[in-house]
Amino acid sequence: MMKIKTILWLWLCMASVMPIHAVQNDALVYRNPVIDVSVPDPTVIRAKDGYFYLYGTENIRNLPIYRSSNLVDWSFVGTAFTDETRPQWNPKGNIWAPDISFIQDKYVLHYAKSEWGGEWTCGIGVATADKPEGPFTDHGAILISKEIGVQNSIDPFYYEDGGHKYLFWGSFRGIYAIELTDDGLKIKDGARKQQVAGTFMEAVYVHKRGDYYYLFGSAGSCCEGNRSTYHVTVGRSKSLLGPYVDKQGRSLLDNHYEVVLHGNELVAGPGHHAELISDDNGDDWMLYHGFSRNDPDAGRKVWLDKVEWIDGWPHMQGCQPSKVAARPVFDEITLADPTIFFDNGTYYLYGTSPEEGFDVYTSKDLETWTGPVGANDDGMALVKGDVFGTTGFWAPQVFKRGSKYYMAYTADEQIAIAEADSPLGPFKQKKKEMIPAKMRQIDPFVFFDDDGKIYLYHVRLINGNRIFVTEMNKNLKSVKEKTARECVSAEKGWEDTWNADWKVCEGPTVVKIDGTYYLFFSCNDFRNPDYAVGYATASSPLGPWIKQKEPLISPRLTGYNGTGHGDLFKNAAGEWQYVLHTHRSTTQLTPRKVALVKLRHTDRGFSLVNGSFHFLKQDKR
Repeated sequence: MMKIKTILWLWLCMASVMPIHAVQNDALVYRNPVIDVSVPDPTVIRAKDGYFYLYGTENIRNLPIYRSSNLVDWSFVGTAFTDETRPQWNPKGNIWAPDISFIQDKYVLHYAKSEWGGEWTCGIGVATADKPEGPFTDHGAILISKEIGVQNSIDPFYYEDGGHKYLFWGSFRGIYAIELTDDGLKIKDGARKQQVAGTFMEAVYVHKRGDYYYLFGSAGSCCEGNRSTYHVTVGRSKSLLGPYVDKQGRSLLDNHYEVVLHGNELVAGPGHHAELISDDNGDDWMLYHGFSRNDPDAGRKVWLDKVEWIDGWPHMQGCQPSKVAARPVFDEITLADPTIFFDNGTYYLYGTSPEEGFDVYTSKDLETWTGPVGANDDGMALVKGDVFGTTGFWAPQVFKRGSKYYMAYTADEQIAIAEADSPLGPFKQKKKEMIPAKMRQIDPFVFFDDDGKIYLYHVRLINGNRIFVTEMNKNLKSVKEKTARECVSAEKGWEDTWNADWKVCEGPTVVKIDGTYYLFFSCNDFRNPDYAVGYATASSPLGPWIKQKEPLISPRLTGYNGTGHGDLFKNAAGEWQYVLHTHRSTTQLTPRKVALVKLRHTDRGFSLVNGSFHFLKQDKR
């Protein structure tokens, strides 16, 4: 029966093999392998700095880390550990099969530690870092085979679903899952392991698409050079914990599965793939290891191929590795909390940048963007050290007053204002100080009323994120605290779909039209797919404010998760537009992407112009 099954999947895969045609433009293609040295069991994450970071089993002692901007061109950046910081539990074990995640503002590395034959002494540990390149601090073992009762407890994979955190693991002795604590560092009290697949595979990975969870894994022998039979498998379920089945509805617990990828004349034993990554065209890509048949002694190199979805199932061309293929596309601008400032015929785009400061991009038409082009050496308009703050540079706003340009921003969960002679910066402070405050406050928006008064709209962290307003002194260095008023906070319905203990209303922007003040804001935690933009109106800059019942910009209206925290402005034609960020994809939060929508204003208020939503792209010519 197994022989018939093997012949069948080979026939199905080979039936779809397409010839490789000559490609005229080398800039549009890549050649496998994309990492031409041994980096087994890769895992990848797109970090807050916009780069991809790849980690692998330690052929390089202490676990190698590589970085790329495009999934194709990789450079070695170091190791996760040193001999001094190396995990000390299971001292004879090597570090295998890492899995990288971003949890509660930390880069969290789950890893296996084992030696060959140590199927009852091996286990899974965890380490954390503030940056993707480390240094990582080890927190010890989460589980040990003999203690958890699962032989060969290796190959961890972390997954979040509905606010719950899970660890999947196992290698040819059954695949299991168990719930973790919110920080991903320990097994949750009272949690019980559950088997989700049989004994045919290891290197499990879960991917959500549409209504289905897809359980990927690798079957066969991983590590025998050209004799390796490793291949990638998959089943699917409408529930995270199963039951997972193949196309015929047969259970993976009974060792049934579909084949996604197998070896060919180029590669032996392809498998143990990383997280699927979506490019800017919406195509999914898989990084995996395999032996080059013409150089098997070099170890398991890293290969890259596109995953297509046909009839609800993943497919790879020919079910086999490629030699030459079209590159992934990455040209969309990634910033959070974006704002656009228009000055002398040029649009300037700023936002929360990965680094400690703020990038700036420029455009003449809102379509073709160049950057970062800030006055500092690294293209930033403002950098740490020139101004108040040590960390958490968020949510900038730029405005002009007289001949000077000003940037209001958040750092250290306080608000400060820097100045420059150009919208490109460098924005600096003669005296590096925040606007005095007795509480944590973020997300500034400075509004100049036509009566000469200046107002600071901002978020105070008081039993939630709440939007306040207070009158500013004309020197822009302090506020009149006695004038402080709460404007809006998150309430039930679309503003708090997670029913959170700490409710979030943030990202204020204010305009005045024909005597009416419009306050734009975003509600829900930015990590929530339901993050959306609403607005309220008032006859005074201090309120009271009357909210619109439904959001103005939302995932339901745009088709993209996490739509919010932006800025309202008029383009050169006098049209209202709103710049905002979204989640990276349906499965990836960061780095957040920048998008524009057009708004229409009538005597009935603002409405979204259908079909106007689009992402901003960087000109890389």
